[in-house]
Amino acid sequence: MTEDDRAAAEMRSLLGFARGLGLDEATVREIYEAVGREAMVTGASDDTRMAEVRKRMLAAVCEG
Repeated sequence: MTEDDRAAAEMRSLLGFARGLGLDEATVREIYEAVGREAMVTGASDDTRMAEVRKRMLAAVCEG
């Protein structure tokens, strides 16, 4: 699986989760990209990175 394929699969999964939360795609992409940049710096695993994305998505719902 290429990096682009992986990212597309992750986004599909996250967008499904986002629909249940009532978040829009732009918010999800913003969170996904921010966490991705941070993960590159810290060397976080894929599992840790995706957990952080979902955590921030939940926080966005609580803040909104």
